[in-house]
Amino acid sequence: MFDNRAGTRVQVFERIKSLFELRPNIFDCFTAEALGAVNIAKNEARSMRHNFIGTEHILLGLIAESSGSAAQALTSRGIELGRARLEVTKIWGESRGKVQQDLPFTPSAKQLLETALQRAKNSGVTYVGTEHLLLGLIEPGRGVALKILKDLGVTKEDLSKDLLDP
Repeated sequence: MFDNRAGTRVQVFERIKSLFELRPNIFDCFTAEALGAVNIAKNEARSMRHNFIGTEHILLGLIAESSGSAAQALTSRGIELGRARLEVTKIWGESRGKVQQDLPFTPSAKQLLETALQRAKNSGVTYVGTEHLLLGLIEPGRGVALKILKDLGVTKEDLSKDLLDP
């Protein structure tokens, strides 16, 4: 009789791995500002010694990348990088462990990036800007970043209005 447990474990591993991996070349159509925000998000996660990049780190990246429309919308609503970092630290703390070389995106962050790409396509543009990332970030069920925005007194309706009605 054939024991398929090893095959099942591989399938489960591949499914879990796919939750954290992104579609190849997803970043090809990101603007310099959007790429900068994602890179800053990675650096924010590393500085907090987190072994993942979550929506909360992408929020920090969007704020810190000060030239994009997302940063302008966030700062016009009184969102400051220091306060947002403090909220992330309140939720996750800072790890003392070793940080992995390659940080995976959480499933929520991965979905955010995919949603941003889809929003850009739906709006008829060939690029993903910081505004698309922020619009993807404020969708329902988008993880820790939404909680942080709420705790800082900003609603998704406020940000949607700022981004869609310039």
